[in-house]
Amino acid sequence: MGGVFSVFIGGLVFLFSVPSLGRQGEYGYLLSPAAGAILYLMLGLAGIIGAALAAESRGTARGLMDLFVFMSLTGLVALAIFREWAACVLLIIIVVVSWTGMRAGKGADLLLFSGLVGFPIGQAAMTFLPYGWKTWAVSGVLFVFCWLLFFTEKDFKHLPLLHDGSASRPGGYFLYTLLSLVLIFLAIAALIHVPAEGGSDVKGETSAGMKDQLTGPWSLGTGSQTSGLNECDCMNINPTNASNQSLDCQEGRLRALILSPGDVRTFPRGEPVLFEACACKEGPLHYLWRSSLDGVIGSADKFESSNLSPGWHTIALTITDSANASATDTIELGIAEPWVCSNLNPRPKYYPVDTPCQDIWPNASQGCQEFEVCHPGLDYIVADAISCCDGAPRPGSACAEALADSGDDKKRCRALYLIRAFGPEARYMQGYALFKACCSGYPECTRTCGMGLAGTCAFREGFNKNVSNLTCRPEEWGLTAWRSDTNMSKNSAVLGMFPTHATVNLLHTGVCIDYAAAVTTLLRKAGYNRTEALSTASTGYDLPLLGNHPGHAYNLVMLPGEDKYYIVDTTGNGEGINLGGVPRYFWFTGCFLGQPVRIKVFDWWVGYCNKTDDISYNDAGDFGTPKKEKICGCS
Repeated sequence: MGGVFSVFIGGLVFLFSVPSLGRQGEYGYLLSPAAGAILYLMLGLAGIIGAALAAESRGTARGLMDLFVFMSLTGLVALAIFREWAACVLLIIIVVVSWTGMRAGKGADLLLFSGLVGFPIGQAAMTFLPYGWKTWAVSGVLFVFCWLLFFTEKDFKHLPLLHDGSASRPGGYFLYTLLSLVLIFLAIAALIHVPAEGGSDVKGETSAGMKDQLTGPWSLGTGSQTSGLNECDCMNINPTNASNQSLDCQEGRLRALILSPGDVRTFPRGEPVLFEACACKEGPLHYLWRSSLDGVIGSADKFESSNLSPGWHTIALTITDSANASATDTIELGIAEPWVCSNLNPRPKYYPVDTPCQDIWPNASQGCQEFEVCHPGLDYIVADAISCCDGAPRPGSACAEALADSGDDKKRCRALYLIRAFGPEARYMQGYALFKACCSGYPECTRTCGMGLAGTCAFREGFNKNVSNLTCRPEEWGLTAWRSDTNMSKNSAVLGMFPTHATVNLLHTGVCIDYAAAVTTLLRKAGYNRTEALSTASTGYDLPLLGNHPGHAYNLVMLPGEDKYYIVDTTGNGEGINLGGVPRYFWFTGCFLGQPVRIKVFDWWVGYCNKTDDISYNDAGDFGTPKKEKICGCS
């Protein structure tokens, strides 16, 4: 039974993971899932051979050994072709131990070897579960129990009820058989259920980004506030776009620092915009302000302008001293039509110039509620991205990685920061909202845990209090299910997009469509136009054991300097973006034997390039999805 189960698991994993051969390094494991499946198959056969030897059935063992050698050679060739050298070494070890056990007739030892080795192999290969060794629980327990059975066989007669000649021996055998089965089931259950993992990684704590907010409902993070702007007091400034550059002022070097306006700020057309510079040097200086849309707009260190053209401006400040030395600083500045985001008071600091939105939830159109590009309460995240990309260190790895991959392009840097902060860093949203899938009866909840969970808010443990107070009304969908920011019991935990501020600022979690909407919204607020940041979805994908899933949402993003879109997938804090092609995985939480289990979903299951819907969308409406040749990794 242990051998049959290992062959079944190995075959199933191999069937779903053939594309992973040779790509183990991409997924952060010693072995690819496919290589682990091959080793599972060989260990299963080795265990069966051990059982045959221990049962003194050498003819059966020899026949199985011939099959084992043939399959091992085939597997070794396949692993060598794909340069799975660690798997090759492990397979050779399995073959040598099995051959030695066969020659020596040490069947019990071969059972013990097979039973124990499968656990580290499962962890090294990561099959379906975050704890890969769990996939070997059934086979491992059965093999080890069989070893105990054969190893202690001669001592059975010393057990109570099993003495020679005792009339109670049949009952004793029945009792010990029943006890053995109980112990086997308990051991398997313990291995499968401990440790368990579900809910959010932050255990209900406020996300790092939210901790920086002020108390007001539309407040920005404290790090985004400009303080101490006293004439050109470079030593006392803290604008987001000059936070790191101001350090050089101590040396008295000529610097060009744009103190106002802040990077990626948007203003209504006709509203005066204050331009202020700092040179960090005394003496006669010449200032030149130039717009990419309007040409030269000023020649003083401080002035106002109210006649800038609508659109995104690249503002370049050049300061020249008496020795003809010069320094330059640049920012992006948005000028929008006066009606854009006009129904908000205060208006957001960051919003796209090409959006049709004037308001947010609950008064805006559907697209403007789902993608709340006008929401001031999301500005703090854009401010974090700006601060990072201007050189101010941010907690975590997202900022450092964004700076390293941006090529000194601030717009590109902002996107990479936001994608990685929502993705692997889990800064603003955490985990996968399995409770939403349960409420709406989706496969990751119902197919493995039972249809009885449909229409319930199961698996809310580990998230914050707002999540714990949600109700479930399956007949509602998306925006119609969100009714209150203060009374969570009025809101239903169904699928479909909630308002972005609700998933990011209140729930701090979501399913794929929520993550995609959050990324689209923040990229749009951070200076990406209507065709550069899109949400889209697959028409369905296949999951091992779960089968076909109705669909999956993610993003299409055009980074500066690129001529192709990147597929971006931050679901469950997945990889987010792979600058070499499509994302290699995302995380979601599924149900396994009655408990929530975090599962890594690989790119070859999703079919990013083959199953993407024909329509993509954002706050500006629907767009045709770019063709494969325009998507990185799909041509």
